[in-house]
Amino acid sequence: MKPITTALLVVCTSFSLLKAQTVTTITTSASRIDDDLILDQAGNLFGSNYTGSAVYKRTPDGAESIFTNGLDSPNGLAFNSAGDLFVVDNTGNKIYKVTPDGSKTIFVPSISGPSGILRMADSDTLLVTSYTTDVVWKLAPDGSFSTFLTHPQFNGPVGLCYDDSLNLYVANFNDRRIFKVSLDGQITLFTQPPLGQYIGFIAFANGFIYATAMNSHKIYKIDLEGNYVVWLGTTAGTSDGDASVAKFNQPNGIRASSTGDTLYISDLGTRRVRMVTNLGGISGVKDALMPAWNLVVSPNPLAASGQITFELPEVTVVNLELFDEQGHLVRSILKAEKLGAGAHRYSMDSGGLAPGIYFLYMASVDGRLLVKKVAINE
Repeated sequence: MKPITTALLVVCTSFSLLKAQTVTTITTSASRIDDDLILDQAGNLFGSNYTGSAVYKRTPDGAESIFTNGLDSPNGLAFNSAGDLFVVDNTGNKIYKVTPDGSKTIFVPSISGPSGILRMADSDTLLVTSYTTDVVWKLAPDGSFSTFLTHPQFNGPVGLCYDDSLNLYVANFNDRRIFKVSLDGQITLFTQPPLGQYIGFIAFANGFIYATAMNSHKIYKIDLEGNYVVWLGTTAGTSDGDASVAKFNQPNGIRASSTGDTLYISDLGTRRVRMVTNLGGISGVKDALMPAWNLVVSPNPLAASGQITFELPEVTVVNLELFDEQGHLVRSILKAEKLGAGAHRYSMDSGGLAPGIYFLYMASVDGRLLVKKVAINE
């Protein structure tokens, strides 16, 4: 037994392993997509060029064209039930409505820093994040809008998605905090990927949330308890292929197909769209990105004392560290310690840490990372 001075609750759910996900670049220089993505019912892919002035369209057979242009900074995209596309113009402080033939009109002439946009379930009402304020608006079909959510920790919110239970998730671009909004409107911190990067957009598919980590060139896979792993990506690059070789260059927009078996990701660095297929299978790359370490803290919840347990399939050099919500290291439990294969157990106690949400990082020196959301009780 190895004592540590930490009281924490790890909400633990298991991640399924990968199955040789394949990354393919599907657009050419004819379309310069670097921001939000969306698909219509016919399978046409639309993407914003935030650093330009256009929204591009790619048909299922690969034809690429400008769908609409004359924008300042096209950002979030959403369809209504009639097939009209709503385009958020971030620095232009407007929202445009574009009909299926590409004709656009100003739908909202003045709104502060609109960024992401999402159609509400079973409704043509839209939700719009404000990058410059701490507000999520509700935008009615007649163009009127009102405050839907506000929170003091909203910090450049952009990404929006629902899970299967219609809980809403709001992702801050600036500090990577992702918030969960329950059906009764309660807002709680859901998770927060590591420092040194931005969260572009988020998407939900097959029970997981996927988030683009722009400056670290990675894609995170997050379970519905807020635990996450690096799913794809390493250093900046443009390599296609399976999880062992695929690289991204500032991934930004992300959107799941209607079937949930494919993700589309825009690269800000290359202005190309990458397609990730076969989301739900078993990895052909042993423990390459998603380690099966079975990290658990019990009992749950924990107020005074308990245990951390995990399993290693092989000899591994491990770091085990606890961070607070602001990303500050508050406990270093293991520091580059070489551990043998098998089960490992550590005792723990409260250690005077304040009640709240923390994140327990378990990382190997070869780059594998598993993060568990942690709550410390009073």
